[in-house]
Amino acid sequence: MTDNKAFVLDTMRRFGESAARDLQQRAPEMTGTAIYAEDGFLPAFNAAKQYLNYTAGYVCVSAAGRAVKLLQPYDSTVYTGQPEDYPSLWGFYWSQNPADALPFVALSTSPYMTGDCCTEGGHVWRSTIDNNVWAPSAYPTGWTDLGVIGAVEEPEQPDPAPEPEPEPEPTGYPDFVQPTGAHDAYQTGDIVKYNGQLYESTIDNNVWSPDTYPQGWKLYTEG
Repeated sequence: MTDNKAFVLDTMRRFGESAARDLQQRAPEMTGTAIYAEDGFLPAFNAAKQYLNYTAGYVCVSAAGRAVKLLQPYDSTVYTGQPEDYPSLWGFYWSQNPADALPFVALSTSPYMTGDCCTEGGHVWRSTIDNNVWAPSAYPTGWTDLGVIGAVEEPEQPDPAPEPEPEPEPTGYPDFVQPTGAHDAYQTGDIVKYNGQLYESTIDNNVWSPDTYPQGWKLYTEG
């Protein structure tokens, strides 16, 4: 039993490490909403890691739960504060999912864009403008009140329209083959498949294709 538990834990650890590496690779192309949807795979900010050794674009989570990306490597053994203390060194992600909204923070280097959410005064708010650096209480016209925290649900997205089913390829009839003479010409009533459709010959000794001599053929519908 102990060996099985150790195996399961090791497997989970390996999966988590793999998912974390994968998320770091995908992060530059992801929106804030997508980042927060997977923030469980982001490492926690830790000044002791020495962010001089990390490259710009590295993503982690501050102690306040905000997803951030490193803009400029720096000596974190000297500047030991959280990313919120160094907005010129860290860029902040915001989510458009109300469930992932976090307390508003004014950062001129990472403003809220249209659709981004935050919380303030016990409510969830959605920005109605780009480059929004004002709190909902300071500039109410820049925000929409979505309701009390915990009572706001992300509106369900409509199901995408189903893809039309492709027309089935006609089956059971031979493909049209260009006759070389009277011996292999098509006769009245012969049915062939040509360019994905069925055609029936309307004449005897038919040596023409349906598009070469349309008068010699008519579309044929099974059934």
